[in-house]
Amino acid sequence: MKSFYSKLEIWLQGPFSNIITRFVKNPYVMALQNAFQIVLPMILVGSIGNLIATLKKFWNFIPDLSFVNTFTFGGIAIYLAFILPYNVMENTGQKRQKIIAGFSGIMALMYFINPIEKKDNIFSINLSYLGASGMTVALIIGLLIGWIFSVYFKHGIFSKNTQLPPIVVDWFESIIPIALLAFICYMVAQYIDVFNIIQQIVNPLAKIGNTYLGFLLLYFIMALCYVLGLSAWAVYPIFLALGLNNIAANAAAVAAGHSPEFITTVEVVFVGWCCIGGMGSTLPLNILMLRSKSKKTNAIAKAAIIPALFNINEPIMYGLPVVWNPLMMIPYLGLAIINPTIVYITFKLNLVSIPARIFQMNYLPQPIATFLTNYDWRGVILWIVLFLIALVVYYPFLQAYDKQEIQKELT
Repeated sequence: MKSFYSKLEIWLQGPFSNIITRFVKNPYVMALQNAFQIVLPMILVGSIGNLIATLKKFWNFIPDLSFVNTFTFGGIAIYLAFILPYNVMENTGQKRQKIIAGFSGIMALMYFINPIEKKDNIFSINLSYLGASGMTVALIIGLLIGWIFSVYFKHGIFSKNTQLPPIVVDWFESIIPIALLAFICYMVAQYIDVFNIIQQIVNPLAKIGNTYLGFLLLYFIMALCYVLGLSAWAVYPIFLALGLNNIAANAAAVAAGHSPEFITTVEVVFVGWCCIGGMGSTLPLNILMLRSKSKKTNAIAKAAIIPALFNINEPIMYGLPVVWNPLMMIPYLGLAIINPTIVYITFKLNLVSIPARIFQMNYLPQPIATFLTNYDWRGVILWIVLFLIALVVYYPFLQAYDKQEIQKELT
């Protein structure tokens, strides 16, 4: 068994780590990672708008700010259509043309939305295509345009030694790809519903992500990357694309008088239940460390407790450490299986209400944030149960690790 663990550790530190590192450093993966980080404030503002709109149900004097969500989170497809080709151009060294690439992304998205003229230049569009429903199309458009433009501008039509001003070169070089893109998008949009086709393609993948196995794997792989000192952002864009579509679908279902059904959302995983104090549910570990007899462990616990209350667990992950600590990796990864499993089963059995409004304030202390995801007190009870389970799981491993640290301090 020891030999197996040693071989596994060598593989994780070597080939596996190298594969993940190369994947994360790919310019297109980096573009996705940065894009979601950049648009996050728009999502958070939409969450605040939803919160205030919900509070209006209890206090009539509160203004109706539901439109805030409509014009922030509701425009996420537009933001991604711009920022993805922009990021790709940035990552591939074509910085001068990154803004025009971003504009081209928005142009292509608007063509595929295919506005219908009513009369006198008044057009009608499907507003949902600008939000989560159009996000997958925006992702594909953005990455594709980024690739096309980066290849084109790498060569260009002008000599590198041209005496023309750079701005003039940019204008004329940009005309060709923009004109071709506009023509192609126009012709395609006249005969093909791109949104419907991509939805049909993505549906089987989404169904996998919405199963227990998909839900568990998405979370576990992110947790595994994190505990190996790698970026969980390698997987997070995949999770986020699914999660944002799911929460939008849940909200639409409730608005239509139906029950929400999708569990794989940011609200469930990061805001409410699976990440108690951060990925791997490390807040209970932090609290246990406050009673540690090891001076080092106790000092780290005191320094990390405030960030942990706001679901920031880097001080624990790298300070204790949990990252690449064989003893502490066991309970951490164990909880990355146990807690998501309990959460999924609980929601599947309708023992707790599935969140049906965007609320991605994952830096609010839990269980306050937990309650605000669905306004269901049963969710708070579930959070307490998960907290106690994590406490029990971490306890024996921390005790063993604490003894090791005390021995080091005595020598």
